[in-house]
Amino acid sequence: MHKFIKFNHAITLQKFLKKKLKKSQKVFRYIFHKNEKDKDQLMMIWQKKNYYFPPKKFLDTQKIYFLNKGKLNIYIFDASGRLLQIHKLSKDNPICKVKKNVFHADVAKSSYAIHCEVTAHSFKSRKIVFMDLKNESKIKQILIS
Repeated sequence: MHKFIKFNHAITLQKFLKKKLKKSQKVFRYIFHKNEKDKDQLMMIWQKKNYYFPPKKFLDTQKIYFLNKGKLNIYIFDASGRLLQIHKLSKDNPICKVKKNVFHADVAKSSYAIHCEVTAHSFKSRKIVFMDLKNESKIKQILIS
């Protein structure tokens, strides 16, 4: 389960990096938006290597990824689960934009990755579609290989 942490003061990347994850915890997020109804969503996310969350697409907004630390792959799929592209984010290539209506998933490929995600919809009223995962084991194998 995701752990959302809301705070009212600015946070530096150095302070964020000092955060320690419990062994069982694979991901946590700092949210910068006012609340779940705010239409400007900004989250800083820390993921351990190969953390898996099923591919999804947003019907109402694009998503922008900005990598702060580590390596992160953004996988693009067609509706049947066929892998179309892999965008490998790194220090030399830190930004990726995923257009709306595109199935995608992000996976840390270093021991951990820290990135920001920006969307223009409220969390409460977002229009999200998860991929029909008839072949979930095959897709998961692609993502964590």
